[in-house]
Amino acid sequence: MLTCPATEMVDGSRVLYFEQAFWRSPEKPFRQRFYMVKPCPKEMKCDVELSSYAIRDAEEYKNFCDRQKDQRPQAEEVIADIAEHLTTIHLSRCGRGKRCLYEGSTPPEGFPNNWSGASYCTSDLSIHKNGEVHIWDKGFDDEGNQVWGTKAGPYEFKPAPKSKYDDMFSPLNFSAPLSLEKKLDKAYVIDDQ
Repeated sequence: MLTCPATEMVDGSRVLYFEQAFWRSPEKPFRQRFYMVKPCPKEMKCDVELSSYAIRDAEEYKNFCDRQKDQRPQAEEVIADIAEHLTTIHLSRCGRGKRCLYEGSTPPEGFPNNWSGASYCTSDLSIHKNGEVHIWDKGFDDEGNQVWGTKAGPYEFKPAPKSKYDDMFSPLNFSAPLSLEKKLDKAYVIDDQ
């Protein structure tokens, strides 16, 4: 899992490019998204709003984070390529004594999804103090039966060794207090236990 800054919106929201690939073939991502990150609206009981969007021309963005900035689609193009809204997760700071920094989920009713027989999907996300990111995406049919996603628990993404992705970083620093200004100097690999 690689995430890197793509652009910033006029309202201060940050747009991140996200891709997932198998570690044996990182140049061939199987999932690509834009994430829009911003503080939660004041009326919400959360700290960070994380919304995912499809990418209009995903092929053009393959290995976006690996490229030099002048070889990437530029800010205006990124904004134009933000397509269908997929999900929104509201994250809150974790309480004292917990392993996580932030955690959250989609609403229980989830978001519309028609992949592989699903009619809706849900997501749970936690960002841990040790740099791990845990994501549990599940798809359900009209009767509430799970049709895709793991049943035993979330995928656990562990920070990649620094020497592997020296130039990779995530602009999210989920340490308390939340700062969208700082950068976390890590890329992530899935723990395929």
